Amino acid sequence: MDGFLFIDKKEGVTSTQEGSKIKHVFHTKRVGHVGTLDPFATGLLILGVNKATKAITFFDDFIKEYVATIKLGIATDTMDLTGKMTIRKEVPDLKEDIVSLVLASFLGKSKQLPPMTSAIHADGVKLYKLAHQGKEVDRPLRDIEIFEIELLSLKEDELTFRALVSKGTYIRVLGSDIAEKLGTVGHLISLKRTKVGPFKVEDAIKSDDVSDLSLKSTYEVLKEFSDVISFDDKKIEDIKNGRIKNLVHKGTYDKLLVVNSANNAIAMYLRKDNDNYEFARGLF
Repeated sequence: MDGFLFIDKKEGVTSTQEGSKIKHVFHTKRVGHVGTLDPFATGLLILGVNKATKAITFFDDFIKEYVATIKLGIATDTMDLTGKMTIRKEVPDLKEDIVSLVLASFLGKSKQLPPMTSAIHADGVKLYKLAHQGKEVDRPLRDIEIFEIELLSLKEDELTFRALVSKGTYIRVLGSDIAEKLGTVGHLISLKRTKVGPFKVEDAIKSDDVSDLSLKSTYEVLKEFSDVISFDDKKIEDIKNGRIKNLVHKGTYDKLLVVNSANNAIAMYLRKDNDNYEFARGLF
């Protein structure tokens, strides 16, 4: 069975553990996830099963939405509630209008330093493994963009905000930066991913409730953000054999999904320019 699952990840488990549970349900070793969620985080986790794992790369550039709560006055070494306290600092008397202005100052493009407690690699080793050894290494700043950010609630030493961000944005770092700009320190005590591109957590299910019926076909999912074109069996065979590298199509999206007569996903083409699409990957 091939397709995608939309899971509302629970707190306290890793994205990999959620994937392992799905491997057991579908008796397969081929399960991959779109974007890692920290163990303490909850919310939308998209999983590809079997052949659908080939399409995961096409989710990479999606804008994501998060809702997070910052505990002000205390910093931790992980920037979230799982870490050890490093600094305690007084929290100023904050008003909603001032906090909203500070949040708005983060809108737009900027550069962000990834935390040491992250899964990105340095010299082939994940940063969090180096952090567990007490090591800190230089890591390059990453280009990020905050498209929307708003205050949802403010009470004494806690504030909750919603943010729509580009890929590569660490909400833990954003939370720490917000606290600093408010004249104090802080760490995340909750984090929920509510959207990934066009997909919402409201449409997700808990991994404990997964069954064969939960699986959405690759076609059904990819058509939400791709143009779709169907060909006869002969042309499908030509595509599978690498004989058709380019397609001309007047499309709405920058992605063009090729399917056969049964709506099975065959290949993805990406817009090169105007109406010209170039072969990106086979999905069969």
